[in-house]
Amino acid sequence: MYEDAPPLKVWAYSVSAIFSLLLLFVLFTYSGFGPYAKVLERSNKSLEDALIEINKDTSAISVVIVGSSLTEDALVDPKAIEEGIFKQTNKKANVLRVAIYFMNMDLAKRIDFFGYIRKYPPQYLFLENFGMNLDDGNLSTLLPIPIDASLLYLRNELRKKLGMNSNEDYYTKWHTFDTKPFPEFYSDKFDSATFRSLQTKKMTVRQASQNAIANEAYEALQKKRTKIVFLDMPQSDKLQRNFLDKDAAAEFNKVLQHYRQQYSVEYWPYTGSMSDSCFIDGIHLNYKGALKYQEWFVSEFASKR
Repeated sequence: MYEDAPPLKVWAYSVSAIFSLLLLFVLFTYSGFGPYAKVLERSNKSLEDALIEINKDTSAISVVIVGSSLTEDALVDPKAIEEGIFKQTNKKANVLRVAIYFMNMDLAKRIDFFGYIRKYPPQYLFLENFGMNLDDGNLSTLLPIPIDASLLYLRNELRKKLGMNSNEDYYTKWHTFDTKPFPEFYSDKFDSATFRSLQTKKMTVRQASQNAIANEAYEALQKKRTKIVFLDMPQSDKLQRNFLDKDAAAEFNKVLQHYRQQYSVEYWPYTGSMSDSCFIDGIHLNYKGALKYQEWFVSEFASKR
């Protein structure tokens, strides 16, 4: 029964070929010519250019707002924010919104955000509290970013050759971070499936000791008189606040207190209320919720500056 089995050398060639392909893939992925290296280079250039631009006019208030898709949907129109600040303060403002999908402390370090913000400090730095002070355990199950970027690139190259439409390249947000949100933002459709999944979602609190690079930047920015604020995001009152249980919420308050005492970092909790009709899924705002939140942000800015 073993006479029909392939010769050993055939198996050896097959294993060798598979190993060679994997090696080529790894070399491609982590080389300076791979998709990840290219998107990171574009990201760094875009971020540096944007920070230089908002600091050019020294007569204007320079404002940088950093966050995830939550920030993208909550503060959808930087120009409207600038106009609102001018109306309420009679001061010109230049607002840069850096909204990147899944933005968190690890991604901020990956794109060297804190290095660039130290080099080109604004007068105001707003950091989305949800992305920067909390950790989502679900993200740890994702593929390493360089591998994911390569797989996405190769899939899209294959789809192009087959005459098919490309999959969404979500890494474009790394260098086009000040764009408009997706079409669902402008509709009244509510994503009930996502909302149900959020009802059991749990986040963990990042300790200040985990944020060494950010802490160094906060200290440097404090000396340069940059006002730093952790910015609260709205969410449905039917969801657990920040997806933290009672003990984690208490731990979160200790972290906020540490940053306030150590680096004079403020925390702006959202004091308004929104019905579920203002949300896409319970945490991402739609066009109606964004209008309310932007008005709140501008009023808060004007009263506290």
